[in-house]
Parts: sequence; C-alpha cells; structure tokens
Amino acid sequence: MKTLPTRDWLFRYLDDLLQMKTLGVAKEQVDEAINRSELRILPFIYGSVAFLFVAYAVLQLTFLREPGLELIVAGAFVSLLILLAVWLLLVQERFAPHAAGRLAAILAFVILVNIQLRFYLTGESSQAANLALFVFAIGVLFHATGWYLFMLALSFAALVQAFVFFVDSPDFRYYLVVTLAAAATGLIAHVGRVQAYRRAEMLRILAEEREQELHRLNAKIQQFNQQLEGMVAERTQALQDAYARLERLDKTKTDFITIASHEMLTPLTIINLNAQMFIADEEIQQNPLFARWAQGIDKGVVRMQEVVDRMLDVAKIDSRSLDLHPALLDLPFLIRQVSNRFRPALAERKLTLELAAMADLPEVEADAEALQKVFYHLIINGIKYTPDGGGLRIDGRFLPTSPAPSVEITIADSGIGIAPEAQPFIFDKFYQTGEVMLHSSGKTKFKGGGSGLGLAIVRGIVEAHHGRVWVESPGLDETNCPGSRFHILLPQRQPG
Repeated sequence: MKTLPTRDWLFRYLDDLLQMKTLGVAKEQVDEAINRSELRILPFIYGSVAFLFVAYAVLQLTFLREPGLELIVAGAFVSLLILLAVWLLLVQERFAPHAAGRLAAILAFVILVNIQLRFYLTGESSQAANLALFVFAIGVLFHATGWYLFMLALSFAALVQAFVFFVDSPDFRYYLVVTLAAAATGLIAHVGRVQAYRRAEMLRILAEEREQELHRLNAKIQQFNQQLEGMVAERTQALQDAYARLERLDKTKTDFITIASHEMLTPLTIINLNAQMFIADEEIQQNPLFARWAQGIDKGVVRMQEVVDRMLDVAKIDSRSLDLHPALLDLPFLIRQVSNRFRPALAERKLTLELAAMADLPEVEADAEALQKVFYHLIINGIKYTPDGGGLRIDGRFLPTSPAPSVEITIADSGIGIAPEAQPFIFDKFYQTGEVMLHSSGKTKFKGGGSGLGLAIVRGIVEAHHGRVWVESPGLDETNCPGSRFHILLPQRQPG
C-alpha cells in the first residue's frame, strides 16, 4: 500500500478539515475565490506592516537607540520601500489571484531579514522571539493552509536559530512553549476562520450560480414568450384573414342568391302567366291530358316561386335588410290560418295537428307576414320528419317576466327526433340532416328533401323580432320516434 509523505498527508488532512461539505461547489471554484480574497487582503497586510516599520524606525530614532541604530533604521527604510512598492502594485491590481503565495513569501522574507538583523546587532533572543511570533501572527491571516504552515515553520526556524545557534539562553523553553501555544491557538483560529470563509464563499458561489441560472431561465422564458406572442400574432392574423375570406365568400354567396333569385323571377312570372292561361282555356280544360299538364306546370311554378322567395328571405336576413312592419298581432288566429293550409297534406299522410287553447295569450307586436313564414316552415318541418299516423301539437303560454313580458309558442311533433350533435346546426343555412340523396322531392313527404333554408329563415325572422328560437329532442331514433319540440320566444312589445 502506497503511503503519502508526511507533508502531503498533513496538507490533505487540513484541506479535508477546512473544506467540510462542498455544497455541490467545485473545489477549484472555492480555491480561486479564496486566492482572490487573499489578494484583496494583502494590501491591508502590506500597508499595516509598512506602518509598523515606520513606527519602529521612529521609535529607534527617538527612544530605543539600540546598538547598530543606523543599520536597523536603514533596514527598516529599505523594507518600507519594498513593502510600499508591493502595496502600490496590489492597489493597482497588477497581480493574478495565484500570485498571493509569492507575495506572502516576499513579506515573510522582509520580516525575517529584519529579525536576523536585530538578532545580530542586539544579541537579544527575546527580540528575535517576538519577531518570530509576529511572523506567525501574519501567517494566521492567510486563507491557504500551505502558506499558513510555511509562515509557522519560518517562525519556529527563527526561534530555534535564536536560541540554539547564537544564544545559550535559559528562556528558550519559555519562548518555545509560548510559540507552541500560539501555534495551537492560531491553528484553531485559522481553521475556524477559513472554514467559515469557505462556507461563505460556497454560498456566494451558489447564489451567483442560482442567479445566473435564474437569468438564463428568465431569458429563455422571455424568448419563449416572444416566440409564443409571434405564433399567436401569426395565428390571429391567419384567423383574421380566414374570417375575412369567409365574410367575402358569404357575401359573394348572398349576392349570388339575390341576383339569381331576381333573375329567376322574370321567367317564373312568364311561366306562371302562361300556366294560368292554359288552366283558364276551355279547350285545354276539355282535354284531361292537357289539363293535367297545365296543373303540373302550375304546381312546379308555385314550388319554384317558394324556393325563390326563400332565397330572397335568406339574402335579406344575411344583409340585415329584412323589412318588418310590426303591429299588434293575435298569434292564435295567425297560427290557425297557417295550419289550415296543411289540412290536405295532413289528411293525405294521416297526421293530426292539435292546437291547444291559447285564448288567454296576449297580443304581440310583430310583423304578420314574417311570422306566417316562421310557423309555416316549422309546421312543414314537423310534418316532414313525422311518420304517417303521427301527430303535431302547438301550444303557447305567456311569460310575464322572461326577462321582459314574452309569449312562448311550442311546436311539438312525434317524429324521428334530432341527433344531439346536429341540434346546434339545424338553424344554419343549407344544413341537412341525413343523406340528402335519399330525400323525396315533396315538401310534405316523410323525410322529403328541401333547400335547407327554412329553419335559417325561422331563426333570422325571430331574431329580427328580438326573440329566440331553439329545439329540444332526446335524439334521433326512427324506430321509437322520440319527437322534437321547437320553442319560439317573442317579446310582447318590440323595443323602441
């Protein structure tokens, strides 16, 4: 087993003792910090020692006047110049952190030279011993264990030199004990102070690292926020562009519907005029085949006229140019008028339409022609999705505080119902439930096809009256037919 030299073992032991827990900080970082701190304290040490040499020279010239005065004062003066030169360089920060040890050696050399000079000139061992203790005291100020031990060794070397090689004095044991006691006390002070300083340096380094990490994280967060803001801005701009395109497309579609509807009115009017002429002609009426053809043309024109009217209504709703003429209106009477138009279709499909007693409903302020379209489309919708033999019921009630006095009309059917996922969209334009290609062309046939505009017209007219329309249905089930309930809420009075 390889053993370490005594000096290396001692240094290793003291380093381990001083470092204790590193708190996760690298030893090199702590050592560099300690070297810097030694470099910061050296100007004070050099300045203090230089001041002591000045005071010593003054005392020699005025009071002590020991033997070899001129050499002692000259030595103090030369030492003062050396110390002041190094002090000036230290103040100007001319030295690197690792130069602290060499600067300590210079200071020790200057002091030892003065010890030797005083010893040879005075021959007093006590003076040499006191200066040796002074060297030791300076060594305690250093943070590096190696330089502390070096200064301690110099102190003992000076003491041994004074008492063994030059002076045979009985005071040697006394000074030796004093020096050993001072060395032990100094070691404790050195260990405690350096350990505390090392820990303080570790905490400072940790704080700086945490602060740097925090700054780095803040920078990343700021960069991320900037990227996120940029992405949000891009997405917002993209959404705005898409919304603008949709608005343009919707306007283009509305304009097309308006233009197409108006363009279709003229030929429809001509066809309708000729159809009426055919129907009124006696010769055509006498021929059953021609009469049936004329009736077919008339029905087709009426159907086409209804489609055009719906397209025009949707265009007016989209452009918010729906022309309403509100007046006091008896809703039960209006609903009965609209219901009577469907008696042939109800009889054909064996459907029942029940009108609840609504005699106590108050009049509402609304446009009669527009509300006729609302109930017309809702009743058609109920007929279309109710199987043969089913029924519809129309009921109403007055809501005095909802939030303003209002009338609610409910149109319920025993039809196939509406799927929950489709309910939010059935009032949109051109929305169709089920497979459109399977729909019949008859407007009151079961699951008959249509333009997909009826419920959109209903919502547009109701909202134009400051009302609300919605649907309730357990779901779509063509076997059990859970039915649907359409609610129309109309204010009793239109806001001024």
